[in-house]
Amino acid sequence: MDNGDLKLGQIEITGLKSINILLGRNGAGKSRLLRAVDEELSRNKDINVRYISPERAGVFKRDGNVMTNMENDPNWIGDVRRKNQAENFKAASANLLREVETAYLRQLQDDPDVRFNNERNFRTDRLDSINRLLSNIRISQEGSNFLFKTLDGQEIQPEQISSGESESISLAVEMMYFFDNLKENQDNILLLDEPDVHLHPDLQARLATFLMNLIQGLDELKRKSVKVILATHSTPLICALSRSEFVALGTKNFGIDSVSFVEVSKQLKKVAPFFGHPLSLSLSGDTMLILEGDDDERVWQQAARTSQGRIKVFPVVASSVDQQTELEQFTADLIESLYDEPKAFSLRDGDGKTEALSNIGAVERYRLQCYAAENLLLTDQCLGLMGKTWEEFKGAAKIWIEKNEQHKDIEIIKELIESADRLRHEKIKSIRQIICAICESNKPWEVVVGQAIGSLDVESLPNGDFDLPTFIGLDATTSLLSR
Repeated sequence: MDNGDLKLGQIEITGLKSINILLGRNGAGKSRLLRAVDEELSRNKDINVRYISPERAGVFKRDGNVMTNMENDPNWIGDVRRKNQAENFKAASANLLREVETAYLRQLQDDPDVRFNNERNFRTDRLDSINRLLSNIRISQEGSNFLFKTLDGQEIQPEQISSGESESISLAVEMMYFFDNLKENQDNILLLDEPDVHLHPDLQARLATFLMNLIQGLDELKRKSVKVILATHSTPLICALSRSEFVALGTKNFGIDSVSFVEVSKQLKKVAPFFGHPLSLSLSGDTMLILEGDDDERVWQQAARTSQGRIKVFPVVASSVDQQTELEQFTADLIESLYDEPKAFSLRDGDGKTEALSNIGAVERYRLQCYAAENLLLTDQCLGLMGKTWEEFKGAAKIWIEKNEQHKDIEIIKELIESADRLRHEKIKSIRQIICAICESNKPWEVVVGQAIGSLDVESLPNGDFDLPTFIGLDATTSLLSR
């Protein structure tokens, strides 16, 4: 491979970036192209290539026969998947999760920055990133086993997991395994054939974020060695991936084995969020909610799920305050030209400010009445969801302080329990998961906040100084919950 170009006999691929979206109509030969690239490159010892087939059957559960095949023949997975005989695809992925753990432990051993960071471990760096893909279950490690549990902690068997969630887990593990086993001084090529199959648009968008985070997490030298070629028909997946600066698009035409990839246009990047979720927008009647970051998106996705349809918003994420302003203006212009009764919302962090924002056309703009979404954790409703009152939380925090005297965030915990306003307008990002741990809650903080919002009754909103609607803002809460 030379400067992003790949030539294999009659196959010529040019302009490759880190993530390359391969488009083409049914029958154009996208899958055949990926399989041909895989088969040809697998003979080249100087290139690390892996093909993920579109047929991903089976159960995400370790299988002794599959394990034996993998151990006895290092080429077994590649040979089977190129033939699309993938009845045990997910069983192989389950076995690879153990390999992912081994690779992480090896990194822990070799990298002092990871080894001596008390906040980094296999759960936080690997399992939690997989769990962010999931809505109703979590994968956890207990002893040497990996278990699936509901958000309430009830164990669930692999056979009972929905096809979409098992597909997401399997794909995440496959991608993690590839990125954990990159070959130095070699080209590393991952071929993903229709990763969107069986996935709801929400899951497709999360999977795109998962892949982009893997690419973003590489240093520049490693990133240059990685090329992901992804064949898809999915507009949601394309639009979600188009947010990345490392993405290119290419089209496979009938009977032609040359593909030229080009950088995603700025126009597509701008409109992508609005067309990236056609099911929610056209069938569910969701109203667009422009948010400032991925954390806020996960909060409101959880809120919508918990509300069982009462909250009908579709989160669109801006990468900065400036982009949020651009999206607000662009949205106002767009929806007023498309809809008879246009409506959209925008909710940004407080960042220490409390003044109201003016609407832009049909976009209703609100500001959190606290510093950021994680501050909502300290409201009575969120603490109650984790089984604590404020006084009980302070008592538990004092015990935590005694047990963790050397912790780098101990001073802010002390400041929190001594503050009169629960640090409502202060940045507490570094301790948001510690707050959950003090409450003895295993739920991610975004789940706690989202479930608390989704459980609010718009007909009788509590409005005390430390109630959730007060921290969000009563006007914003009423508008967002009334849709």
